[in-house]
Amino acid sequence: MNSVKERIASLLRGLGINWVRGFEERDPQYLAVARLCRGFGHDVEVALRLTILNALVSYQLAGKGEDHWNYFANYFIGNKPVNLCEDFINYVMSSRYLVRYRDSRVRRIRNVCPQIAKLSLSRYLNDLSSLWRLLSNITKTRGDEKTIVFAVKMAYYVGRVCGLGVSVPMEIPIPVDYRVTVITICSGLITVTVNPNNVTGLARELMTRRRAEIQHVWNEIGRLSDIPPLNLDSVVWVLGGLLINSSFNIDKAINEVRALGALNEKVSELLHLFGGRCVER
Repeated sequence: MNSVKERIASLLRGLGINWVRGFEERDPQYLAVARLCRGFGHDVEVALRLTILNALVSYQLAGKGEDHWNYFANYFIGNKPVNLCEDFINYVMSSRYLVRYRDSRVRRIRNVCPQIAKLSLSRYLNDLSSLWRLLSNITKTRGDEKTIVFAVKMAYYVGRVCGLGVSVPMEIPIPVDYRVTVITICSGLITVTVNPNNVTGLARELMTRRRAEIQHVWNEIGRLSDIPPLNLDSVVWVLGGLLINSSFNIDKAINEVRALGALNEKVSELLHLFGGRCVER
């Protein structure tokens, strides 16, 4: 068994699911959805539909994910939807973060939104596996694609911020995006030749081609740590973002985590392990 995998799992197990759930509350995406929920008077159905639709078009962004989700929340707080599908398409057309592949995003919304608009989605929050299967059926996908599992994660966030008791099942895999792929590469969790100067290009290539392998290793970490992979995503995504944005300067990343109020010895060691082969020497 990969010793790095064991060490990461051991640290996460030591931190525990309650710490991870607390850490999720520092995720900028969680905070954006929390503002959205408040803006709609804790109307779970509306917040859930909008959030799932946004997750389904959240790929190949023209900017940081944090900024994209803040724009999304601000847009709909200021523009309450009357016709969900047409109003959401207007949002897609207006967002500078969705400028790439805009026609493809609009086609996806036209295909899936009519079904999402007529469903009572909140009843699926008691069983996120059923929501996962539902979204896979609606989008006619296998279900392990980034946007599908990410939509389930964001639905979980909506359930939490709108005051519902929601838990994540172990079977749903981690959403494999650029950040998760970079951290999987840099930590040495998958076997690949790493050139620290070209991690970006390598990650763009592997996030689709080796998605199943990346999900498998985080499934194993989830099993070993007793923390579902979908819960682990916020830790990998937030810490990974701090590492990437600091060009893998561990001291800078540690200071950022300290500013979040989330720094302890285990988190510091996680940062070192996540950075691994890409850390500045």
